[in-house]
Amino acid sequence: MSVLRDVLRVYDHRYLSLDRLQRERLVDGTRHVIGEEGLSDTARAAMPASVRLRVFCIQHGLREELERLIRDEIEGEPAGAVVVGGRIYAMYPYLRGVPRQDADITTEVGVDHRLDGVAWLGKKIRIRGVAALQRVETNRTVVDVILRERTSGKEHGFPAEHRRDHAGGFEAVADPAVVEPGRWDVHVATTALGVTREARFGSVRAEGLKTAPQGRTAGTRDARFYFTRGGHLALTVTEEPADTSWRTRFRRRLKR
Repeated sequence: MSVLRDVLRVYDHRYLSLDRLQRERLVDGTRHVIGEEGLSDTARAAMPASVRLRVFCIQHGLREELERLIRDEIEGEPAGAVVVGGRIYAMYPYLRGVPRQDADITTEVGVDHRLDGVAWLGKKIRIRGVAALQRVETNRTVVDVILRERTSGKEHGFPAEHRRDHAGGFEAVADPAVVEPGRWDVHVATTALGVTREARFGSVRAEGLKTAPQGRTAGTRDARFYFTRGGHLALTVTEEPADTSWRTRFRRRLKR
């Protein structure tokens, strides 16, 4: 298995740099390592779909298809995908007869996302961005913004509305007044065709987006959104002390 893994690593830009005779020799040698029975279930499960598809092409002598598969990946043009029965399968129109388990990318698909704006809207926080399942094209996508407390793991979800100004765009309004004191990381959850994927939000941002922390008083709580060292959007909520002196009331009014 380790020998096969090392051999298959060469099927990237290095393979494309070989001349025709060198490619043929490499493919023939790799086919010999794979063997007539092909991959075992254990070996197949340990490989990503891109490698399994390389093996399929090598076994069946699909050299032009193998070259196109590698070239598309290098150029950043991965194939689309289809959802069937809750599983996600890569679609390669130029590859015929691929076993379903080799095209299964369910565990590899995540969320493509971007934060376009975050700002206070009165005493609530308006979050605007883009989110979609990777490689799955559909206009039926539901997006939720989730606040997850860093220590306890408790969650609060806020449904997003679609933005008409951008495909896949959304806007959500989070209310700190309903959130308990703590440190809350912002996540985005995307659901399409029965498949849900989630990711921390904010590390991919629109150009020029301001990242300075911004705080405000919401009810009896102080809330502040900021970006972590890793670049993710987060929220801190603290409970104000029960001090009713005129100085405290004056400071609270200034925060508003």
